Amino acid sequence: MTCLVRCRVPAKKLDLVLFGATGFTGRQTLMHLARHVPPGFKWAIAGRNRDKLEALLPLCNDSATQPEIRVADSTDQQSVDKLVASTRAITQLAGPYGQSGESFVAAAAAQGTHYVDLTGEIGWVAQMIARHADVAVASKAKIISICGFEALPFDIAALLIATRLKKATGERAQLIEVINRFTGPPAFRPRDVLSGGTMGSIIAMLEDGAGATLNDPAVLVDDAALAERIRDFGRYDFRARYSNDVDAWLAPTVPAPFVNPPVVYRTMSALAGSKSSPFAAECRYTEALSTRGMAPFAIGQRVVAETLARSFTAMAKSVDRNGTVDQLGRTAIKQLMDWFGPKPGQGPSDKHLEQSGYTMHMKATSASGETAIGHATALGHPGYRSTAMLIAEAGLLLAGAGAEGCAALPRRYGFLTPASAFGAGSVPAWARAGLVFRFEA
Repeated sequence: MTCLVRCRVPAKKLDLVLFGATGFTGRQTLMHLARHVPPGFKWAIAGRNRDKLEALLPLCNDSATQPEIRVADSTDQQSVDKLVASTRAITQLAGPYGQSGESFVAAAAAQGTHYVDLTGEIGWVAQMIARHADVAVASKAKIISICGFEALPFDIAALLIATRLKKATGERAQLIEVINRFTGPPAFRPRDVLSGGTMGSIIAMLEDGAGATLNDPAVLVDDAALAERIRDFGRYDFRARYSNDVDAWLAPTVPAPFVNPPVVYRTMSALAGSKSSPFAAECRYTEALSTRGMAPFAIGQRVVAETLARSFTAMAKSVDRNGTVDQLGRTAIKQLMDWFGPKPGQGPSDKHLEQSGYTMHMKATSASGETAIGHATALGHPGYRSTAMLIAEAGLLLAGAGAEGCAALPRRYGFLTPASAFGAGSVPAWARAGLVFRFEA
């Protein structure tokens, strides 16, 4: 499905296309777009089934402009090329991406169309970079994957807290720590905090032989020498631990502690060598999940943390050099999914969809020990509601219709991360999506 030549196409008629609008997350994304597209904005919803798309139009009755309908099939490269060529930017929500996502990436790279998706399949992203990066840079396309709850809030948080430290002290961050906590009603059912689509991406990644990414925080870093250093100082540690900073037991980030770090390290590598970079040459990034609220008592929270730690440690140890997961690893994965992961088609209760959210505690430390501390709060279920609002805002930014107060996008092209693509000046967009950052004096 790789485009070998750049297609000759007419001028782009649309500002933004939302592909995959008929799914649960797609509908949530559509509703956010309908509330915030500006007058005169030209956009479309797209998918395989026209009838299902037309059934969504009532959700846009109060929109400043009504979306058009476009029919395309991700398995038909010609139809994808035509769709991508018609728009300035495309938001692609139809996964698993490893099965049919390359058609869109190849077309966007060839056509100079900005692209954003929700994949958590790190191995697939690495493959797309290897195959299409040069074409995307040449066409000045911005290709941004992993742009929902994974990994946008964490990537932006790392950039913002490091920038805060540099502005306050003049020193670059040597260590970034982010601790995530789910908020809202007690999450005693796994599906109340996770989406089936995210867990499906993890399973697809492992089944495709991309399990080696479980142990490689530098899998997305282009600079080979820097990647080797990151593998040394940034190696994963999935052990449970207690944090005095947040007064809670910490577990590896769920649903996957090996998705966000490669994105953050790619951001750091993109800024390396720049005088404006807030990151030290060998800045280490760590993240964890606070288990507060995931069990009724401290002892229960410790059990949750240690159970998750054992599962992810066993999973990581079970991967051989070829990225294949052995029987022990498959057993650990099955136990984790059975205990913690939602089944396909399952979702949160209405109560959790409306009342859930998450927070982040951010800390940057310089080589001399100077620190900066910040916090973030987010509204909406992380895997469904927050993700939908975040990627909707990402699409609007790429289409030139970001929230009021957003700075111009950095002039970078090719395969970018949320932070390297949108920069610190994108904060108003995330606030409109319910994700608000603040910093201690």
